[in-house]
Amino acid sequence: MQKVQRIDATSLRCPHPVLVLGNQTADTPPGTIVEITADCPSFELDVRAFCTRRGKTVLSVKGTPPRLTVQIQY
Repeated sequence: MQKVQRIDATSLRCPHPVLVLGNQTADTPPGTIVEITADCPSFELDVRAFCTRRGKTVLSVKGTPPRLTVQIQY
């Protein structure tokens, strides 16, 4: 069974959701699924840029903007 790490970054504004993601996943082992939820208007774009820089894969984006949950493969 794959490990899932959940992060709640609701009510935080840019750039804080991505900063929280980076801080809380600094030691996340490969193979972990990270789900982060936030309601910042630029959240999806910011997370996609973060994943591109870090070599992570966005698996899904769910929810109704601005509140979204992004699932990332580490």
